Amino acid sequence: MRSIVLLCLLALPMKAQSFQRNDFTFSGGITWGIASYDPYATQVSLGATYGYRVKPWVEPEAGIFGGINPVPSYRNADGYHTFSSRFIWVPFGARFILPLKHDRFELSAGIGGLYENGGNTVGYNGFGGYLKWTAAMALDHRRHFWLGATPRLMLANGTDARDRWFQLTGDIGVRF
Repeated sequence: MRSIVLLCLLALPMKAQSFQRNDFTFSGGITWGIASYDPYATQVSLGATYGYRVKPWVEPEAGIFGGINPVPSYRNADGYHTFSSRFIWVPFGARFILPLKHDRFELSAGIGGLYENGGNTVGYNGFGGYLKWTAAMALDHRRHFWLGATPRLMLANGTDARDRWFQLTGDIGVRF
């Protein structure tokens, strides 16, 4: 009995975990079409991601991003035409984290699958994959609020298209 009480007393000052497991990230930035559309046409994109850290360096994650009017206008004999288009991307995969400088800075890389829903005059769906890299820093000493930047490469093969997108976002994260 004494050994159990002694073990419990010794375990009290220890931390159960040294990292926050839940990670909500809100992102905003721009996206460029690569090869599929005009590479100089950009679009505003917003999104959110949720991740759950199973280890300090591994985090399965899923998110949703939206892009408004990613398809540029075109000109034909009737004049200029602009599609009322939007794209929705749903990435799901894993992120691998390298904590630096007392866990206040981190670099990470992610890879996984991607679902794409493109809606314009003719909507379509596609599946593919994504790659991402992130650099982030904690804004407070308890490491609950984070600020970062993330470039993403998204590849999707739809019914009639091979979409390639490059996205650059600024990220604000909350961890607990």
